Amino acid sequence: MPVRKPSFSYAEERPYWLKGEPSLTHLLHALSAAFPDGERMFVESVAHYRKEIRDPALRKEIARFLAQEESHAKAHEEFNAWIASHGFDMAALDASVKARIALGKKVPPIGRLAVTCALEHFTAIMAEQLLTEPELIADFDPNMARLWLWHAVEETEHKAVAFDVYQTVSGNYPRRVFVMALVTFRFMTHVAWMKRHLMKTDPNAGGLLSNLRGAWTMWGKPGWFRRLVPAYLDYFRRDFHPWDRDPSEALARARERLGYDREGADAARAEEAA
Repeated sequence: MPVRKPSFSYAEERPYWLKGEPSLTHLLHALSAAFPDGERMFVESVAHYRKEIRDPALRKEIARFLAQEESHAKAHEEFNAWIASHGFDMAALDASVKARIALGKKVPPIGRLAVTCALEHFTAIMAEQLLTEPELIADFDPNMARLWLWHAVEETEHKAVAFDVYQTVSGNYPRRVFVMALVTFRFMTHVAWMKRHLMKTDPNAGGLLSNLRGAWTMWGKPGWFRRLVPAYLDYFRRDFHPWDRDPSEALARARERLGYDREGADAARAEEAA
């Protein structure tokens, strides 16, 4: 789990950078709107239990998880600023995310950790889809593909950290699956609201026809969201673990495409020398 700090430029990208389709692009804009504050909530929920972890390997993974998530938050803040520069109303989305996270802080720490585990499962299965189904990332404009592929790589690398912390400090199965059911409803309805808001406030979004095309792509054919359902349901198994699904070969291909295999080797040598 190397800690990377890549830089991205979107100057040459189109406002509708996913197949030139407003509905699909705004769906990912909505997801990105949730990332900066969401990732920092993940950091806080895991860091709260850091001192209770005795396993040195897991403690090391926690440190790198925290660093990777903070890097994601900063990258998506910059990306969200680029989205807003095209006149899309990201301020309303940001305010909505902040309000929900503020409400979530009233939940006990173990509940917030369970929420983090649930949301990390969502990001992990979406990341796996990006890594294992190259035809999906092929529809992204080039620099956008690099941003989302980097995020997918790191979400996959650290996908078990919050879960392993939860299992170590609690492991309560009924709480884990109850929280997932609750998070699923709140997460999906919130993202749907944010995407709908972007469409309604974008005069060039294309209205009903664009929404129907986007919905068909996600739920009909090829059905990117529909095809995530079996992986999502895995979470409800009592013996579930995030690494039951192991996209190592696709992860290696993505690292190679992004040039991260060389970076990983360099980092490993530097760590051994230290």
